[in-house]
Amino acid sequence: MSTRSAAGFVVALAALIVAAPAAAQKYDFTIQNAAVGSQPVEQPHPAYPSKLRRGQEGWVRVNYVITPDGKAVSPIVIDSVGGTVFEAAVIERLADWRFEPPGEELTNNTTNIRFEMYRGRDKATSNFMRSSRSVMENLVREKLADAREDLDAIFKRGGWNLYESTMLWLIAGRLAGAQGDPDAKHESYRRALGVGNRSALDDKGLRDLLKNLFELEMELGHYAAAGRTLERLQNVPDSAPLVEELAEPAARLEQLLAAAEPLAARARLYRPGDSVDSTALWTYVPARRTFSFDALSGNVERFEVRCERDRLEGPVKAGRTWSFPEGANDCRVFVFGADGARFDFIEHGERESVDVAARSAVARSDVLD
Repeated sequence: MSTRSAAGFVVALAALIVAAPAAAQKYDFTIQNAAVGSQPVEQPHPAYPSKLRRGQEGWVRVNYVITPDGKAVSPIVIDSVGGTVFEAAVIERLADWRFEPPGEELTNNTTNIRFEMYRGRDKATSNFMRSSRSVMENLVREKLADAREDLDAIFKRGGWNLYESTMLWLIAGRLAGAQGDPDAKHESYRRALGVGNRSALDDKGLRDLLKNLFELEMELGHYAAAGRTLERLQNVPDSAPLVEELAEPAARLEQLLAAAEPLAARARLYRPGDSVDSTALWTYVPARRTFSFDALSGNVERFEVRCERDRLEGPVKAGRTWSFPEGANDCRVFVFGADGARFDFIEHGERESVDVAARSAVARSDVLD
């Protein structure tokens, strides 16, 4: 990062300071449902975790199965911000959710849940500015080890609102880029996109973030995700210049997805939350139906595939090929193991009829995968 860009970031952030909130607080929970084949009947809000630092907000993204009689079961936390206490609150309340009985198992459902304090706190507090300033100054001076130590301490301290959490993940992405770690940079920017709202990411910020994500996904071989990111970028106002700038890699992406040659995505397992207690995983919505694993490094234990109405699971073994059930769509792959473990996710060439179903699945899936 250049001195000018880092300093500019600090100045811009300083303009968004707001005083710390008073003790009295009202909590606002916003629950967003994925498109499922059964409408929610009862979806009580998770309880705000007690004994948290004043000002702490949280965000949890959870995948779950809807049983034939309408219960929500088998939760997997994909992402979270604020610590595992928010994850636990969601998991506990999920058992009380009820949907219209679909009469069959619906296996791939995702909901984003925001724990927000309704006080107009979509700004950075002075406490956050004091904490983050040293990270930015060390980035400017290229003292990356010190910047990493400071940033880790900020995450560990907690107590941040969701606006501040978005800023932290953006800073983490810049630091990972300066350290030459595209995997961590991608993960940080992906989380910033997930938790950020209109206040944290205006149109310009969103355009820049999506452009960075697209380039990282192309570099890492996450081609199906890159296609969704590009589609989202195209829908942001005034994005035409950036889309035109990406015309060459976008054309290459189309060729790669249409070709019969295997696609290899570099994958790394991360804990979904900013907490050491989270379970490490990697999740991806693939472009093809047949896949395998290769180049395993570290403890990569097992995988699970959840499609709209089908499930598939097994151990991760290099060289073994797996396929989604014929006709399965809207599929998501989960891989579990140790934090930091790496592997290649290989998507194998398909017949045209299968590829059409795969493309339909990509178009229906969430853009944050």
